[in-house]
Amino acid sequence: MQNKSKPEYDVIVVGSGASGGWASKRLAEAGLKVALLEAGKPQSDASFTEHKPEFELKYRNKANEILRKTRPIQSRFACSEYNAEWFVNDLDEPYTTPKDQPFLWMGRLRVTGGRTNVWGRVSLPRATT
Repeated sequence: MQNKSKPEYDVIVVGSGASGGWASKRLAEAGLKVALLEAGKPQSDASFTEHKPEFELKYRNKANEILRKTRPIQSRFACSEYNAEWFVNDLDEPYTTPKDQPFLWMGRLRVTGGRTNVWGRVSLPRATT
């Protein structure tokens, strides 16, 4: 006998990024009961600072060494003063990669919408020939 006090779902989607958000939408439209789990904090208009002039940033986008202290891996790629708050601390959540396969990932974010935010909230379709 099932416990009816706990909700039941047909599908559990982890992450509200481009894929998770779209999958949740389509599955719900198909009539499935969907639970969407997100580890990230909500975003607001103030979270999107990519068009802010450098002189308005605390370190004027010139303090890469400060960023490297907590995000030594991710700061080599997409993490900058503009979006550092979105990325997890590399020291708290270290990367492990095989010696013959160096780190090539864009980063781990904890924001609603995931890495789609780093792409300028645009995910273009793949070109076909």
